[in-house]
Formats: sequence, structure tokens, C-alpha cells
Amino acid sequence: MATVYLDAVLEPPRSLSPRGFNRVMWLFVALSLVPGIVFYAMGAWPIVGFLGLDVLAVWAVFKLSFRAQTARTYVRVTAEAVDVRKIDGWGRERRASLSSYFARVEFDRAAQGPNALRLAAAARSYPLGEHLTPRERESFARRLSQAISEARRERHDETEA
Repeated sequence: MATVYLDAVLEPPRSLSPRGFNRVMWLFVALSLVPGIVFYAMGAWPIVGFLGLDVLAVWAVFKLSFRAQTARTYVRVTAEAVDVRKIDGWGRERRASLSSYFARVEFDRAAQGPNALRLAAAARSYPLGEHLTPRERESFARRLSQAISEARRERHDETEA
């Protein structure tokens, strides 16, 4: 069985727990209900519907955000290959497998967003850690580079033997 030098799961940070989400939504409902009652008492009953649409819009945005937080990136480094498997919030999966001998880590401290950290080989590159903080991205880049170096060393030692 091949030695695994790195087996990492990168996931977006969770902004709000389900319990916190329920509390925020109840607070928002209460804050919309008070003016809704006032406007209804004044005879402006259509405004109540618009306040309800506001609550629905906030709920929908939170749900989309929670779906995006289910995205995962799996990175596995062995002597033979560096495998990357990305699963987005909708469950779509993309895979890439690069030879560990030719794989390299490209890290740009000045860049922001998806191109700050990439795994590359030849003319292909794959962005990694889009949701990581700059410090986490730098730490992961160091660890990934180290794992690839160790995998190359094992592969090189095998070819000499």
C-alpha cells in the first residue's frame, strides 16, 4: 500500500450554526412583525405582505449560503500522484490527478481569491483553498509543498533501487 503524505479536507468556515440561524430568523420575523402590525392597524395592510417577502428573501439567502458551505476539497498526496477532488455546494464533483513528480505548488501572497494558491503541472493548474484565510492558505501551501517533496523523494529512491 502506498504511503500517504497528505490527506487533507478543505472546507469553508461555517458562519452560523443551525440554532443561531433559527434565532436570527425569529428575531427578523419579530422585527418585521411589529411594523407589520402597526401598518395593518393604520389600514396599510399590503405592506405586511412586503415585509413577509423581506423575511422570505433573507431566509432564501441564508439557505443558499448554507448550501455553499457544504463544498469540500479533498487533497491526497502519495508517491505516485497528487489527487484533488472538489465537490461544490450542489454536489457536482471535479477530479484531477497529477503526477507527484511533476506537480508543483504555486502560491502568490499578493493575490486574493481563487488564484492565490494553485496546484500545477505542465500547462494545467487547479486553484485550491479559495475560502481559506491568507494565513491558512500560506500554511496549507507550505504543508502541501512539503508533502509533494517527500513523495518525490520516495519516488526517486524507488527508481534508484
